[in-house]
Amino acid sequence: MLLVSYTTLGQLFYMAYFYMPSVNVEVTSPLAAAWTDDVMKRRLAAEISTFGGYGYVHAQERAQNTANMNVPSIASTSTADDDPTEDVAALCSRRSGLEGISSIPCPKAQHHAEYQPMRETPGKQTSADEMEPQDNLAPTPHSPIGMEPSLEATHSEPMAPQSHAEASLPPQVTIEEARECDMVGGSGDQAIKPSSIKRFKRTCKRIVKRPPTCKSPFVTQCVKQFPKIPHAHRVVADYALAEIGDPSEILCEMYGMYITREEISCLNAGRWVNSVIVAIVSRMMNGQQAPPARTHYFDPSFSVILTNLKTNATSQVIMDRCRMYLDAGILGHDLGTCNMMFIPVCENNHWHMHVVNFAAARVEILSSLPLRRGNSISAATRRLSMAINKALHAYAIHMDVDVSTFEHVQPHLVQQLNGFDCGILALKFMEFWNGATLTTSVAEDKLNMYRLQLVVELVLNEHNTVRDKIMASCHL
Repeated sequence: MLLVSYTTLGQLFYMAYFYMPSVNVEVTSPLAAAWTDDVMKRRLAAEISTFGGYGYVHAQERAQNTANMNVPSIASTSTADDDPTEDVAALCSRRSGLEGISSIPCPKAQHHAEYQPMRETPGKQTSADEMEPQDNLAPTPHSPIGMEPSLEATHSEPMAPQSHAEASLPPQVTIEEARECDMVGGSGDQAIKPSSIKRFKRTCKRIVKRPPTCKSPFVTQCVKQFPKIPHAHRVVADYALAEIGDPSEILCEMYGMYITREEISCLNAGRWVNSVIVAIVSRMMNGQQAPPARTHYFDPSFSVILTNLKTNATSQVIMDRCRMYLDAGILGHDLGTCNMMFIPVCENNHWHMHVVNFAAARVEILSSLPLRRGNSISAATRRLSMAINKALHAYAIHMDVDVSTFEHVQPHLVQQLNGFDCGILALKFMEFWNGATLTTSVAEDKLNMYRLQLVVELVLNEHNTVRDKIMASCHL
């Protein structure tokens, strides 16, 4: 069954339902698009061959208002056993759309009320013989005017001024869109071309959340250069290196030492690393070792004490001067078990590491600048090795060796490209040197990252007594 309109003798009629097995009509949206010229000719030819003409219809009043029914948009199908002479098409017509549209009532009104569009009709459809006859609506052969129902039969409720095709549209298609498609679609087999007026270009705007502005110019530079820095590290480094904070605020306190905001500011780009940072890093690395300690990291002040020792200093003087650096009771472990000793040295405003490698009987100079004079080590380096040997023997440490006679070498390591990165490079050498090479490569283009990481390690260290206070200030 399908909704269709056609013109006969100058009159426009609307066919509400018909049942004709010999004519199959596709389901389209809008429904009128399926009724091409060829389909209309085949339908008229089938009607004339079946009834001897056209206009033989039995119209019947709809049981309920058409506006409140969901008319199925499915073309009628039939089996081979159906008799086309017994199945009469049910048509509904009115002169005016304002009076409403009548149609054949469904035997089961509740089923139609609950009917959902685009569902197949179960079972065989109701034929004309099963419907209630209406004698007062007998049509006149070949007379379209005879198809008009009498006044007694037209008692349906008035509907809104819209055509039957508009009332039968699917719920997702609006009337304006259907009319627009009808105007641009054409006729015959020509495909319907949707209007471009109803096309909307959907544009999506990607909302990018900008990172918060850092108070420290150095942290801002690091974030641009290394975008993968964790958010917590950014916040902590920005808080520690902010120039507007209190310079005397203690940001790190552990191992009997503390670092203020002013002292930690030396880790900004373009600054020399001060001895306070080197000393607390040395103690932090000693605290990370599991006993027995195989490596010991001295405070940078130890090299100053050794350099100032006189050549004729007695053992008692040496013990008094070096007690806090070599006494096992103060250190908490015996240096006789250590295979390597790292001594930070700042000579002529340049930081390097003086490493005593007992296992290899070698003194290794880890520096980012050449310290050689020709093919020999500097005299200051050799004097330092002699002072180390006297201090160790004064405390009966490694009595079987003479450090002053060890081979002095300077491995080829990363060289600094400016005059202020020697301190951060010396700390990296101290962290990664294993007695033969660096366990982790050090890159020249990541020195700013190393500085920022060192700030985070100092502030967020688990031994830092003010760590919780700093994290609360950073809202972490």
